[in-house]
This record gives sequence, C-alpha cells and structure tokens, in this order.
Amino acid sequence: MNTAPNLTPPEPADAAPARRPELDDAPPLLGSWRNIYILVLGTFVLFVAVFWGLTEAYA
Repeated sequence: MNTAPNLTPPEPADAAPARRPELDDAPPLLGSWRNIYILVLGTFVLFVAVFWGLTEAYA
C-alpha cells in the first residue's frame, strides 16, 4: 500500500475545448471593456465623494 500523494499532472485531452467567439466580441455598451471599467471606477469615485460630502455636511 503506497501512501505517497500522486503529484503527476493529468494527461491533456486530445481535443481542445470549443472556442466561443462571442466572448471575444466588444460589449454592446460603450464599445470596449476598458470604457466599462472606467465607468465603474468613475461611478465608485463619485459615490465616495458624494457620501463623504454628506458625512461632512451633517456631522
């Protein structure tokens, strides 16, 4: 009985997984993922600024 762990990686499958070309398309909104990330980050910064301002105004 061998209690050593099996550290050999599994053999790769013969066939590659099917590609999904629709995942490579640009998003339908704003034209690129970079623009979406900028929008999300900008919205976050705006919310932080608004909530900070409200905290200062009513503290």
